[in-house]
Amino acid sequence: MQSMETFDANDLLEPLILYKTRLKDGFHNNAVDFFEAMKDKAGTNVDANQHFCKIYYKEMEIIKKLTKSKNLRIFALVMTIIAIVGLVAGGVIVLLLGINGTLSESIGFGAGIPMIVVGLGLIILAVFLGLAIGRLKAEIEKHQKIADKAKEDAFNELKTLFHLYDYNMAAGIMSSTTPLIQLDPIFDGEKYEFLHEKYGYNEYKEKDISTVYVQSGHILGNPFVFEKNYVQTMHTHTYTGTLTITWTERVSDGKGNSRLVTRSQVLTAHYDAPEPYYYLDTWLIYGNEAAPKLSFSRSPTNLNNMSEKEVERYVKGFDKELDKMVEKSMKKDGKAFNRLPNEEFEALFKALDRDNEVEFRLLFTPLGQKNMINLLKAKDIGYGDDFIFKKRKQLNYIKSKHMQNSDSLDKDPNSMFHFDYVVAKDIFVNYCDKYLKDVYFDLAPLISIPLYQQYKTIEYIYEEKFHANVTQAETESAANAHNVNIFKHPETASNGVILKSDFVRKDDATDVCNITAHSFKGVNRVEYVPVFGGDGKTHQVPVHWIEYIPISKVTPFVVTDTKGGKVEFEENYNKGGFDNILNRFAGGSDIVFKKRLFSFIPKDNK
Repeated sequence: MQSMETFDANDLLEPLILYKTRLKDGFHNNAVDFFEAMKDKAGTNVDANQHFCKIYYKEMEIIKKLTKSKNLRIFALVMTIIAIVGLVAGGVIVLLLGINGTLSESIGFGAGIPMIVVGLGLIILAVFLGLAIGRLKAEIEKHQKIADKAKEDAFNELKTLFHLYDYNMAAGIMSSTTPLIQLDPIFDGEKYEFLHEKYGYNEYKEKDISTVYVQSGHILGNPFVFEKNYVQTMHTHTYTGTLTITWTERVSDGKGNSRLVTRSQVLTAHYDAPEPYYYLDTWLIYGNEAAPKLSFSRSPTNLNNMSEKEVERYVKGFDKELDKMVEKSMKKDGKAFNRLPNEEFEALFKALDRDNEVEFRLLFTPLGQKNMINLLKAKDIGYGDDFIFKKRKQLNYIKSKHMQNSDSLDKDPNSMFHFDYVVAKDIFVNYCDKYLKDVYFDLAPLISIPLYQQYKTIEYIYEEKFHANVTQAETESAANAHNVNIFKHPETASNGVILKSDFVRKDDATDVCNITAHSFKGVNRVEYVPVFGGDGKTHQVPVHWIEYIPISKVTPFVVTDTKGGKVEFEENYNKGGFDNILNRFAGGSDIVFKKRLFSFIPKDNK
């Protein structure tokens, strides 16, 4: 049974201590309890599963030994065949030599006949080895069938357990572990309006950004949202072309004679052209009304690759740079750069573009500086200095290296299946442990600031002003869960497609949207680049390249928030609970359920 420990705001004053002493083990234990509770709810027969697993592992061990024996016999067979070829060939040669009189006839026959006899014997041995290998192969196949059946039976024992797997499992465990950090089931209109009205957060309207996953929540009432976006940009691609030229020239042999010689050369040319490039980009955006006039930014240093002594040298060197910066700022406009007494914090956090020294000091008190230094150095416990931190008035942005390469937020539950209950449990719990670490150490830079935890936002009164049932971010996330080929333009040549959602209308609790798939078609072009050749002439070298031209396709899309999990949805769907929605759109194709959202492509496109 999951338990929520007693926490208060003071526990957040030292985030590393909180993680090490309470959250890490508490979350791990709750993950174990959560898995056990699912097992009990599913009525999983662990003993039966382990019985079949035991059979499977035993059979696979037998197959391993048989395969080794088979490989040795194959090797022996091959060596026998080689010996046969060598001996028979030698016998024939000796026999021929004897017949031809090169050697005496008796010697020829005396040497040849025994070798032929040996060769025939080895042929018989090879036949027996071949038959043995055949029997061994049949034996391996027999044991493989037993192993496959046992594996299938073991997996079948866990089907009801895996049926309970859903997105947001780890998020729910987080919320049940501590009330200080709460994660929402879905990023809804109320949370969006909260962030938008109070802090200036906006939806992405740009056609080069599509949200593939979003997770909202709050720390002591102050809202945040994780955004995993699919981004398209342009970069330069260098195309290469070649042209072979030939020419003749007269050369002298140095003795007054000359002759014509044909020369050749491969000319190479390059041409740069724009090409679409796609990547995933994950940010944490956090709203807090503390220090509302302050903006600053910082990026990772090379701290994670430094030893303690190297850090000390870096801090001392940076301290001298700060002195020069102060002196330079005084000469420039008479306003000195106000450095903090803590040179280690200045060097490691390195937020030198701050624009409000008073509010910066309100955030980074001595305790705040200490917390941040400890966090930046904690590469053994967390991820150390791997994050960008930008503050723009009341919005804070965190982008960490570890979250860019992580699937913690949107891990597909189906990817955690395994036929062995023990292994499946380890996979689930290990995933949850990593989820906590990834999420917590994105939040940690914010938790490290005491004022953020002491500052309570004024309660937001939601007046249901949001125009849709489902936010744009969640709608795009739902669309990205479908097969992209449904949306993309048939002439698409680019590697990626950006899906943008445009709200059309509400249909009771359902949203009707248009999903515009932005991509590029490729048009083959040729650029002739002048290159000077060895023949003393300039040649036009053809370089074939692709011009990428933007294209788009609009597809109607229907999405509704079911307010429940996967199990409830499937039970309701099988009972016809969503027939009324489907009937209003003459049915639907490519139906997907993910994270409370039921979405499909309507057959009625009106």
